[in-house]
Amino acid sequence: MNVKLSKFKRKHIISIILFSLILGFILYVLAPFPKKAGTPGEYPPIYYITKINKFEQQPPNQCAAYTTAYVLRSFGQEVTGEEIYKRMSFKIPISGYILPKGIITFMKTYGLKSEIYKGNLSNLKSKVAEGNPVIVLIGKGLYWQHYMTLVGFNDDKKELYFYDSKRTKDENNSIVGNRSMAEEYFMELWENGLPIFNRVYISVSK
Repeated sequence: MNVKLSKFKRKHIISIILFSLILGFILYVLAPFPKKAGTPGEYPPIYYITKINKFEQQPPNQCAAYTTAYVLRSFGQEVTGEEIYKRMSFKIPISGYILPKGIITFMKTYGLKSEIYKGNLSNLKSKVAEGNPVIVLIGKGLYWQHYMTLVGFNDDKKELYFYDSKRTKDENNSIVGNRSMAEEYFMELWENGLPIFNRVYISVSK
């Protein structure tokens, strides 16, 4: 009886250890978790980031790298999405999709401050009005997720302007970015169906 009980305890302890290791690994990969954004600062009704940049088109599931490259170019780094993707970590096996941690840690290798926040539309506009692009995560649950870069907004038109690496052409013409989106539609996609990572954005600064 004592032998059977001892074997049961050992199996139970091993199960707890394995579960703890797996949970710890999952938390490590997902961390840092989004911080709650503070009260947004004041911003003008219309703002565009006018720094010259190029629009690259991504291969499947490489939006994180191409978004990261776009932001790095805005800070004066001559990089491409293709080379960045090869160097980035925290890729999901098979799909190759990169978790937010991959973007944050990679930005820091260039000496930039990078943080992930959960916020609202005013937080986004306030950050962009500081002059730096902001990375957003949109999607529909586990079905698809996609990173884009917010580069401007127009409150009068209730429009937001993005660099979207999935776009095959510049749809904005003389306006910044290569994609325009109505605020209401963006908010639907920004909710994205992920309980922890909905309405998140990654800010980057020197």
